[in-house]
Amino acid sequence: MRVSLHPPAWATHLLSDLGDWNREPLPVAEMVPFELPDDAYFEYAYRDAAGEKRPDPDNDEAAQNPWWPFARSLIGPDYRPEPLAALGGRRPAGRLLRTEIDSTVLGQRRRLLIYSPPGTLHSALPHVLFQDGKAFFGWGKAPQVLDGLLAAGEVQPAHLIFVPPVERTREYAFNSDYRRFLVEEVVPFAASQAPCNGQRIAWGASLGGLLSALLAWQHPLVFQTVITQSGAFQYAPDQDLSDPYSGPEWMRDQIAAAVWRPLRWYLDCGTLEWLIASNRNLAGTLAERGYEHRLVTRNAGHNWTNWRNGLAGAFRFALDPAASTEAPSPEESSHEEFG
Repeated sequence: MRVSLHPPAWATHLLSDLGDWNREPLPVAEMVPFELPDDAYFEYAYRDAAGEKRPDPDNDEAAQNPWWPFARSLIGPDYRPEPLAALGGRRPAGRLLRTEIDSTVLGQRRRLLIYSPPGTLHSALPHVLFQDGKAFFGWGKAPQVLDGLLAAGEVQPAHLIFVPPVERTREYAFNSDYRRFLVEEVVPFAASQAPCNGQRIAWGASLGGLLSALLAWQHPLVFQTVITQSGAFQYAPDQDLSDPYSGPEWMRDQIAAAVWRPLRWYLDCGTLEWLIASNRNLAGTLAERGYEHRLVTRNAGHNWTNWRNGLAGAFRFALDPAASTEAPSPEESSHEEFG
């Protein structure tokens, strides 16, 4: 699909998936027609001389991503959204528990959402621990996607644990106290509210994907599966917190050098975002080390439209009834942290 954009007279820069939005804006004087795959979902906007971000007045197609009211979208002729992503208009069919936990580690009271599919409230099931819990619940519509997959008989049921952050970057960026909060406090509290069969999946997007990977990597006796969507794998512990996306591939280096661990990996990333290379590199290292893994890509950027379209496939991997995700014995299910 060939794209020819015509910037308005007031525009100074193009902001888009191809330029990582704010990090690499393209001066309109340098704009030329460009090619996108025919199945692409693409978002963009313009910036004016005052720095204000504004929509393209020639395009009325608002982005399907909830972040920015000024973003516009271009949709290729072969683009097809994941059918289950459209179930967000329905209410979750099961029980939603809105609760709070007093964290000794953080010294704060934190909110949690726990979703149990219909008829499973007292059943011991896998637990799926979502970072950015409010977003995965509200924007991602994860309960509705799981409901649809269960109705089709494609996955086993699970309890979904949604954990909203308070100070997202500080908590998600290699914060050992926050990881302790999740493993030592959220995991047992969630099991007291919805029984767990010992199987746990760590799931997150962007910086939450990196946190989920590190959480499971350091606690492979607690988590058996990692799901990352656009995982921020260009980040290291000694990096500037304000720019968590342009550093070395620290997580990949850990996996390449350390002892093998019993983890399954699902990496999901857009081909139009700057993180695609690091996700492909991580998948290559997982293959070299003999990990069960899957890399799924779509021709889209770093946004919730892309991640919603990836939820169903990730659930199918995480909750595959035939997957070999045998939970450790109670004696093995410690909170020991691996280096």
